[in-house]
Amino acid sequence: MLEQIFLKVLDMSRTAGMIIVVVCIARIFLRRFPKCISYMLWSVVLFRLLCPATLELGISLVPSLEPVLYEYAAEKEGAPAEQADKAAVADTGSRAKESQGKAEGQEKQEKSGSGPTAPMESLPGGDARAAEPSWQEMFLLYGKYVWISGAGIMLLYFLVSTARIRSRVAASIPLKENIYIVDGRMSPFVMGIIRPKIYLPEGLSGKEQEYIVLHERLHIRRLDHIVRPVAFAALCVHWFNPLVWAAFVLSGRDMEMSCDEAVVKRLGEGIRADYSVSLLALSAQRPAIRGIPVDFGEGDTKGRIRNLASFRKTGKGALAVLAAGAVILIVCLATTHKTLVPDTGDSEAGTEVAANRGMQDGPEADRPELVGTGADAPESEGPDGLESDAPEPDRPEPGKPDEPEAPEPLNVSLDIREHYATHKGGPHNLFYIDGDNVLWGNGGNEYGQLGQRTQGYEFHDEMVKIAEGAVHVDYSQNGFAIFLTEDHKLYGMGNAGCGALQQYEEFDWGRYTNGEHYTVTEPILLMEDVAYACCGRTDVVCLTTDGTVWTWGTVYFEGAYYSMNVYYLQNPKKILEDAVLVTGGWFNHAALLRDGTVWTWGYNMSGNCGVEDPAPIGEPTMVAEDVVMVWTDLEVGYDLEPGTEDAVMTWLGKQKYNMEYGDMAESEGVFPRYFNNTVIQKSDGSYWACGEDVGTEEKSVRGQEAYYTVICTHEFQPCN
Repeated sequence: MLEQIFLKVLDMSRTAGMIIVVVCIARIFLRRFPKCISYMLWSVVLFRLLCPATLELGISLVPSLEPVLYEYAAEKEGAPAEQADKAAVADTGSRAKESQGKAEGQEKQEKSGSGPTAPMESLPGGDARAAEPSWQEMFLLYGKYVWISGAGIMLLYFLVSTARIRSRVAASIPLKENIYIVDGRMSPFVMGIIRPKIYLPEGLSGKEQEYIVLHERLHIRRLDHIVRPVAFAALCVHWFNPLVWAAFVLSGRDMEMSCDEAVVKRLGEGIRADYSVSLLALSAQRPAIRGIPVDFGEGDTKGRIRNLASFRKTGKGALAVLAAGAVILIVCLATTHKTLVPDTGDSEAGTEVAANRGMQDGPEADRPELVGTGADAPESEGPDGLESDAPEPDRPEPGKPDEPEAPEPLNVSLDIREHYATHKGGPHNLFYIDGDNVLWGNGGNEYGQLGQRTQGYEFHDEMVKIAEGAVHVDYSQNGFAIFLTEDHKLYGMGNAGCGALQQYEEFDWGRYTNGEHYTVTEPILLMEDVAYACCGRTDVVCLTTDGTVWTWGTVYFEGAYYSMNVYYLQNPKKILEDAVLVTGGWFNHAALLRDGTVWTWGYNMSGNCGVEDPAPIGEPTMVAEDVVMVWTDLEVGYDLEPGTEDAVMTWLGKQKYNMEYGDMAESEGVFPRYFNNTVIQKSDGSYWACGEDVGTEEKSVRGQEAYYTVICTHEFQPCN
């Protein structure tokens, strides 16, 4: 959690730094105008430094920037051990080979990796992958503690300074109303939030008291006694950014000068000289201990006197124009430019968006479909006569080299209820359906994923009741969960930033990277007539009772993790028919059709979709025939030799699809590991796999932060 807060602060600080530069440039052009205009502009800097939300506007001057390492930290925090390998962190364990004398049950547990005593498996090419931790990981590991320590020191300084100044004014003498006389060398200042008090040094003449009291009352009237501590709080959070220090100092000067100008306007031009003399005399009475939040930065006496000498009244009309211009600039800087996801292809249509219809309407035949925003979007006839946005896919056939021809199509039939999951989770959450079909959950609730109509960062150790009548549950480590009820209704809750739960017309970086601000905190209906459903990384795939496959959400990013070429589906889109099973997971999806063909789509960096091109796949592509079962995103150990169908089913099925833990404590920190694979069982009972740790060729594969090397292949190989 500290990592994500730290990264969010970095992101806000970067954006605020850009705005500080813009405000400083604007101050140069406004130097001959009243300082109240310049002082207004600093409000947008304070807003940007403290407000984590992102407001979008088409006329904004602030571009939509890629988050600072946000995706890296989110993947790192939610990813399993295998993902750490891809981030170039050394795999420190190795799996012991199975002993012939062990009992069959214990052997199955070790092969599945689900037992608390099963160590991690060494991967092929381990020497190439066991590199030093990346600079991003080292930066996150130590940077967050340096940042929080610096903020703590700043806060401690404020508390000590304030306490020492309060001790010095404890013996002050009341003059009138909220004005007090301080004995000793101390310049005038305001202290207090609810009942602010004005403190004046002794020995001031009557005129000097009049000037200074009016000056301090203007501070109070403009709420500067509140703004300044808030600005110091922002400085505490962003202490590492030199631009924020510059903004704190310059905003203090503009604040003081604008008050000086207001005093001259109120009392007349004739007091300039006397007022300047008073400022000069008071400058020699600075306190020995200066509390930054309470002294308003009144030490720039030379600049204030020079400003008073050059200050000229501005006409009301010109002042109104300047104020309007300042307001427009503030609005443009307070918001982020709203940009559509770019279309990098040759399509003239760009991004097409379907009508914003509710997901709960179900998969009617006349439902409008959304065209993805990927680069290749030509229209053609897809599988089974369905319309598709992708060209006719290649249909490679996995199998043994000596197979002379493809097997005849099958008539696959299975009971989907046997594939319902009742225990799903990871390092952050566990969801459990008991014998009475009651869904329970525990763990984190930062996205409202526990469905309690609340959202917060408290870890829930005890199971909380979420819903009744549940028969199947699935969970994405991006912070959202879905569950299916007895009456075939699909519900979801949690992180809505990726669009898997809550619709928005186009992909939104702000929502995607700030999911804790776009949450669904109670179960909402996503679709009806659903027979089975599963989560992907940031999307949902479901199988309806009529055998149709639907998907929606953020299907993938094409290219690097920060690429803006995004395949996003606003509404459920029909992609296949006559299916009997769909799979989900962190990398890719697969669907098994009744005729025994397997279709895959999603991330394909290791050939895990069964397609040679490592680019993400948006539309389902047929990759295998004569298949009776399929799994995705499961571990395939290069030294694992399953001897029986039962052993293979234990190895494949129990590792991910259904955990055996009743709560987080029982897991003892051991959770499923997701590897880039698609595994199939053919009609003859043999098992075949493609993707990572399959084959013999070592390849360079795109990971989270950089390329890494791994043995992988897109061709299905036998698991023996």
